[in-house]
Amino acid sequence: MSTATDQAVPAAPRPAWSARVFSLPVLMAVGLLDLLCFYSNPVRNVAGIVADTDIWWHMRNAADLIHTRHFPHTAPWTFTVAGQPWMNGEWLAELPYYFGYRALGDRGLYLVTMLVAGAIVLGVYGLARMRSGSWRGAFVAGLVATVFATVSLAPRTLLFGWLCLVAELAVLLNFERGRDYTAWLPVVFLFWVNAHGSWFIGFVLMLVYFAAGWIEGAWGDLYARRWTPPQKRKLLWVTAASFAALFVNPYGWRLVAYPLDVAYGQNLMIQSAAEWASLDFHSLRGKVVLAVVVILAVLQLVRRCRWSVQDLAFALIAVYGAFAYVRFVYLAGILLAPLLASAVGGGRDPLPDRARQRVNALLLALMLGYLFFWAPSQRQLQAGVAAEYPEKALPYVRSLAGQGNLFNDVNWAGYFEWNAPGVKEFADTRLDVFVHRGVMRDYLNATSLHDTFAVLDKYRIRFVLLPKTAPMAYLLAHSAGWSTTYQDDQAVVFERLR
Repeated sequence: MSTATDQAVPAAPRPAWSARVFSLPVLMAVGLLDLLCFYSNPVRNVAGIVADTDIWWHMRNAADLIHTRHFPHTAPWTFTVAGQPWMNGEWLAELPYYFGYRALGDRGLYLVTMLVAGAIVLGVYGLARMRSGSWRGAFVAGLVATVFATVSLAPRTLLFGWLCLVAELAVLLNFERGRDYTAWLPVVFLFWVNAHGSWFIGFVLMLVYFAAGWIEGAWGDLYARRWTPPQKRKLLWVTAASFAALFVNPYGWRLVAYPLDVAYGQNLMIQSAAEWASLDFHSLRGKVVLAVVVILAVLQLVRRCRWSVQDLAFALIAVYGAFAYVRFVYLAGILLAPLLASAVGGGRDPLPDRARQRVNALLLALMLGYLFFWAPSQRQLQAGVAAEYPEKALPYVRSLAGQGNLFNDVNWAGYFEWNAPGVKEFADTRLDVFVHRGVMRDYLNATSLHDTFAVLDKYRIRFVLLPKTAPMAYLLAHSAGWSTTYQDDQAVVFERLR
């Protein structure tokens, strides 16, 4: 005779696909993508979403790699450092942009950029949901990540680095919850080391995560749990395999050591590049970052959420990185947003009934329509590029090929390397090789008018290509030894009088 406790409990009915698709979490996810699309529209983003100074020489790298099928070991294109040792450590992340551009032009660059940026934001959204158990808290985290992402919302190889970081955090967070996907971490680092030097940050975070599990205790709202022996063995194996994977690249140990060269051997680059400047708290972005940090601290005091040692370490790294270097505001968005979701909290969102599904379906259609119809056109993107780069000067610059050494504005160099490949320039924004060879110091001296003519004489410069508003352009325009041979509303070219 069976009892009530012996009888099988009927399984809960599986929710219909429509209830899952036309749900609030899906609407909020698409809303985050709409917000990214809204910011990226050239009507608001005057500089143009594809007008990044580095993307042009990245595509030139990709084109050379595809055509020659050889990885470069010496610096190409400029006459100042031609033949000097150089590594293209971002070759893998360059290829999607190149193929996107070849297929769809500027719109291809835009689509690749938005797909990667959107994947990062949705990844943070998912991480926040796993941490908080609340889609509403996750949406707040996604908003923060979206706003912070605008610091690098451009066709940059760095985006692939941040995408790898999101994948790494997803693996680590699942490991804490008993779902072991750590075997994927070596694969992530294999891709990462060939895509961008930010792999170093991810590896440091993994070591911090691992080390925090060697202690145990509780200190108020802070706690630590020691890894079990099987977990320690697994993490040791995964860390060793991930480290070994770093050496699977075209340049071996030299590429693995490159982040140390950036940190300790390229101080001039860090001092001169705007993205390496400290966060400006007088700017809107600086105020938003500070507000998020303050809100997170206040919520912690009010709600008394428990933090693991790993959480605290990641938060401190995020805050230091964002405050010290504006480019790491993106990093702060990825690391802090899930913690903010836990502090915000919020209940679970029930699946909608049929009436609500119909409303949600309409809203979803409108939001997806915005993504499709309000994406910038090819004409808008081309206008954004033309506003940033001297498109009108291209025919004249091409005519200078082989006629003499050209001194150029570095922010325009990649554009001409892609569009006027026959011209040998002075320097571009691959600053590492120019810093090591002293060329960047000479460039800064010339453009800041400290030693302009001595630098031009040192490199036997015949032509100078600059923005019309540059101080150096004013100096040459009023110098007897130089004449203006071309000018438009954006650029001017000077030639040395013989």
